[in-house]
Amino acid sequence: MAFPRLRTLTPLALLLALPLAAQARQLHPQPGGQHPATTASEPDRPDLRRDWNLYWFGGQPSPAYLDYKNHLATREMRRWGNLMPKAGSSKPLPAIVGTAAAPSGTGGTWTCLGPTAQTTSTKFPDIDSGRPSAIAVDPGSNTLYIATSGGVFKCANADPNATTAWTWTPITDGLPNSGSSGNVSVGALALSPANPQVVYVGLGDAFDAQGRGFYVSPDGGNTWTEATGIGAQTISWSILPLDANHIFWCTNDGLKVSADGGKTFLPVAGGPASGTVFSIQAFSATELVCSVSDELNLEHYTNGRIYYSSDAGATWNPATLSGLGTMTPGRMTLAIVPSGSAGYAEVQDTTASKIGQGVLVTADKGHTWTWQAAATETGGLFQGIGGRMTGDGGQEWYNQAIAVDPANHQHVMMGANLAMYRSTNGGANWQQMTHWYADGHVYAHSDFHTTACKGGMIYVGDDGGLAIFKSPWGTIPTGATGSGGTPSDTSFLDNTRNGGLTTHMVYNVGSTLATNVPDGKYRISLGMQDNGTRIRQPNAGSTTLTGTETTFDDMIGGDGFATLINPADGKQMLGSLYYTDIYKSTDGGANFTESISGLTGAASSSSAPFQPRLAQGDSAHPNTVYTTTNYTVFQSTNFGSTWTALPTTGLPTTLAIRNVGAAFADPQALGVVTNGGRVCLSYNGGSSWTENTNVLPGNAYGNSYVWFDRVNSSIVYAASVALSATANHLWKSTDKGVTWTAIDGTGFPFGIPVHVVQTDPRDPNTVYAGTDFGVYYSVDGGSNWSRFGSGLPMVAVRDLYVAPDDSFIRAATFGRGVWQLQSAAGVTVTLDKPTAKVLPSGTTTFTAAVQNFKT
Repeated sequence: MAFPRLRTLTPLALLLALPLAAQARQLHPQPGGQHPATTASEPDRPDLRRDWNLYWFGGQPSPAYLDYKNHLATREMRRWGNLMPKAGSSKPLPAIVGTAAAPSGTGGTWTCLGPTAQTTSTKFPDIDSGRPSAIAVDPGSNTLYIATSGGVFKCANADPNATTAWTWTPITDGLPNSGSSGNVSVGALALSPANPQVVYVGLGDAFDAQGRGFYVSPDGGNTWTEATGIGAQTISWSILPLDANHIFWCTNDGLKVSADGGKTFLPVAGGPASGTVFSIQAFSATELVCSVSDELNLEHYTNGRIYYSSDAGATWNPATLSGLGTMTPGRMTLAIVPSGSAGYAEVQDTTASKIGQGVLVTADKGHTWTWQAAATETGGLFQGIGGRMTGDGGQEWYNQAIAVDPANHQHVMMGANLAMYRSTNGGANWQQMTHWYADGHVYAHSDFHTTACKGGMIYVGDDGGLAIFKSPWGTIPTGATGSGGTPSDTSFLDNTRNGGLTTHMVYNVGSTLATNVPDGKYRISLGMQDNGTRIRQPNAGSTTLTGTETTFDDMIGGDGFATLINPADGKQMLGSLYYTDIYKSTDGGANFTESISGLTGAASSSSAPFQPRLAQGDSAHPNTVYTTTNYTVFQSTNFGSTWTALPTTGLPTTLAIRNVGAAFADPQALGVVTNGGRVCLSYNGGSSWTENTNVLPGNAYGNSYVWFDRVNSSIVYAASVALSATANHLWKSTDKGVTWTAIDGTGFPFGIPVHVVQTDPRDPNTVYAGTDFGVYYSVDGGSNWSRFGSGLPMVAVRDLYVAPDDSFIRAATFGRGVWQLQSAAGVTVTLDKPTAKVLPSGTTTFTAAVQNFKT
């Protein structure tokens, strides 16, 4: 059976049903195309990922909760602004009334380790990044902007013909805003036609990270102003600026319009004022068209329709759609010819659950639309040639990208999940342009989302980052199918410009201090959304790491999750695919093989969690590791080669395991967190478990992590990712779980998700917490907290590796790659006196630079 549609479930039904849901596997592996010989691969499944996120966080964030997070983010940036990057803000925010300013250099400085690149070859000269949600190109310069779930990045030397590398800079790190994933999550992006230095940003990614807000920068991203009048918006789909003042914003709360350059918004008059509005285009200053549908639940849309306006959006009328037959439209994405009358619409066919095999075409500025079916022909639209092309046009709610040639309205490009196609005769016939394995056509990463046009080129955003079709209407490079890859042709398609764009969404990080390899402390493995399990690579010409490398190669494809490196043997590594499908390497990550012997229920969606977990055993037994299925903990004493189920005595039989932890100093101490707000501990090596029922009040849906003190296993920590502004998210027990005390108090950003909690190897009173706002730490066992380290953006930290000798900490961020802070040992905290002016009593708003935020 498929995942239940969670919006209609009660919280209890959600918790009970989702972990057990069986889901047929898609038959298209999803490797990074740079490595056709990747050891193992499975598909990226955005539908399952989204459903899992609902289960993991306990539902969708409400607008009120996102407003609370933004309010809290403002407070934290005012308090710790001197420790955060200043991109997008000309100076730190004012200090909070009645509080001390931030510590000076607390904990050292964070450095981003990438990934910034991969090993390339003549056949695959490709570099990827995280998924862009929007692209904006300055028509008069080589400046380009990309929106991601980790914020907006700007490139000022984006010359497609340059022989030198592009330089990417984040420009929204200074925004005090936090989406549901903990990042400045951006869904829409546009430049003013009156002045390309004016940048418009709509927050809330449509797929992985909802968010709240609309921001305007008058100076290319140096400073920002927040808009008001956003309604119940949590997702941004697109932005259309007609001129310097007249701005349209497509959201999941209808179409909104601003008459003052994006300072304030109101719902438009007419049909698009409600529903989910996906796409808006302008034929002229007065002739507009937009697509809208009703959202049934998450990725299911219905009642798709198109509206047009002939008076610059003052009023809207429903367009006429004809020729659809039995097709029921859902999401639709529009592409039109500016200053013309022609346009096209890519259509989600909700009846067939795929992209309609054709396009809607208009010749009268969007008043009427007629279905143009694609011909049934080999290599035609969603009928691509090459291996593993069955199912193209799928994931129709997730993948839509369409563009029309501004110079020739008969030229149109379109893509969904596996390949891009083009038509040179208005959609009557189509040709395949790419292949996600470079089988018969040049490689382009799968899953296409957004487009932009400039100078005859078409910029496409896919799950691998930016792809530039430099001659989209020229000869299409091809090769024999089954030949092991069609050689890349960068004069046709350039996938190399993502270098340095660190926007990967990292779930877990593995590291080691093993001395059996000379570069042990520099070895890193990463599990990442839709970009696989990656291993850090030496610099060119070297066989060992030096600690300067930011190149990571994809060794297990699809979604990468839990990963570990053996603490005593740097050659042994573990990675994973969803449903606890564990893979092992014994050669430092060069090769991985599936390793689930004895792991009953692994690689099965009916018995194992979508996002697998791995935990290192005690320090005296470096080959001991743990993982879980839904209801069982498994132990391996040979670092994942074989597994043995531990007894389930005392474990709940109706609530699923969410995470597992083991004590470093006590081989008998194990713990799991389950849904229902429960922690189960064992002090006899897993022979039996004690269930601590309802010990974490207000946390019924979000347990995320369990951790034992490194010296005294009686001391246990637990964390939560529940989307609640009133519930605690971090607890401590000093008596083996008999009683618990909430510790997310003084100095802690109360009410935000905590993904990971660990103690310092040298000082048991020093505690680190990876949160949606970054890393916080306490030097008194959790009584008082400070932000840890400088230079790390306000970004979700999903995992931490604290080196056993306390020489460094590595943080896996969801949207900004992996970061490292050196020499954590011996850090002390000294509070400075406030240097910024405090606000007068009763003040409710403030201005910093040109930013306006509610306090």
